[in-house]
Amino acid sequence: MADEGEESILKSLRTSKKYPKSDETEPETSKPYIPPPQHKESSNKCFVYILVVIVLLSIAFLVFGLAVLRITTPSIRLSSVTIKNLNYSSSLVVASLNMTAVAEIRVQNKNFGPFKFGGGNMTVLYGNTRIGVASIYGGRIGSRKHEGINVTIDVIKGDFADNNANFSKDFDSGLLKLMGFTELRGEIQVMKIMNRHRTAVMSCSMDLNLTSQAVQDLLCQ
Repeated sequence: MADEGEESILKSLRTSKKYPKSDETEPETSKPYIPPPQHKESSNKCFVYILVVIVLLSIAFLVFGLAVLRITTPSIRLSSVTIKNLNYSSSLVVASLNMTAVAEIRVQNKNFGPFKFGGGNMTVLYGNTRIGVASIYGGRIGSRKHEGINVTIDVIKGDFADNNANFSKDFDSGLLKLMGFTELRGEIQVMKIMNRHRTAVMSCSMDLNLTSQAVQDLLCQ
């Protein structure tokens, strides 16, 4: 009797168990979505950003260097000349010229730093003969500024032995061709980190009208 009870129990278990048919497949278990790794793409973006920053900084330093740290020599121009107490003689034996010339020199400093210069001078020439010279005191021209310097030159020349013939000819024409020369040696300091020595030079030609006692055709280089 016990054996029959066990067989009935085993039979019921066999009949209760279901097997899938041959044409049926078991449903696959769904897998969670895993996004692709972003590490490589983020690294590329960081590299591009760093490269852009380096390029922008390089451009900024280049512009800064060209605009601020670039040092140019200050320019000098003779803006005006006033003649006083003009006396002259066109004698073929002894030619003479006496006068006082008041010149205004304009010094322009285009640098981003002051131009400090020591003493200089202004020389007036007739041909190869120096007929007048005046001292210029030292000074300072501020950053990107221009200032005027007044110079008084006494011309007292009683002997033009080297230029007597030309001197008499120019007197007859009423125009005396003169040259003015100035040189200022100094130093330019930019942002207290750069010091450069520069020499500003002026060379001007002019005609002295003996009739009107005025300077005309003033040209500076």
